[in-house]
Amino acid sequence: MEKRKKIIFFIMILAILYGVYAFFIAPSSKRPKSSSVSTNVKRVDANKLMVDVSKVLKDDDSAIVDAYIVARAEEEWTNDPFYTENVSSGQTGEVKLVYIGYLEIGKRKIAIINGVDYQIGDELEMAGYRVKSISPSMVIVVNKEGQEKITIPLSEE
Repeated sequence: MEKRKKIIFFIMILAILYGVYAFFIAPSSKRPKSSSVSTNVKRVDANKLMVDVSKVLKDDDSAIVDAYIVARAEEEWTNDPFYTENVSSGQTGEVKLVYIGYLEIGKRKIAIINGVDYQIGDELEMAGYRVKSISPSMVIVVNKEGQEKITIPLSEE
């Protein structure tokens, strides 16, 4: 055997021997002590701690605020607080499209519309529309039948 293999084998044997010792020979620290006096003392300390913590929480006004926050978080949200609807000239009915970014990697052109990246031919999140062409200044979107054509200029914000 090579020297390297001998060293690895020796370390493996030591690890196995230590495992056997730790599981079968060494005394376990998880075993409960037979002294009932120390257990009662621990219970009294735990009860005293719970009473002290309860007093502090009753006296502290932040508990009321925390309860309000928890109650509001559990309610059903009518509007998503993280969704902002942008205004642009490219609109389809009620849905507003904002062209906010352009990226060209090799021959691939990528447009960022409403925070989502699209390539030519990709279908938009709103059903029935797909990207027809992408340029640095505008994006052309058409419905699946190709009847309605929407031009979305690059937003300068």
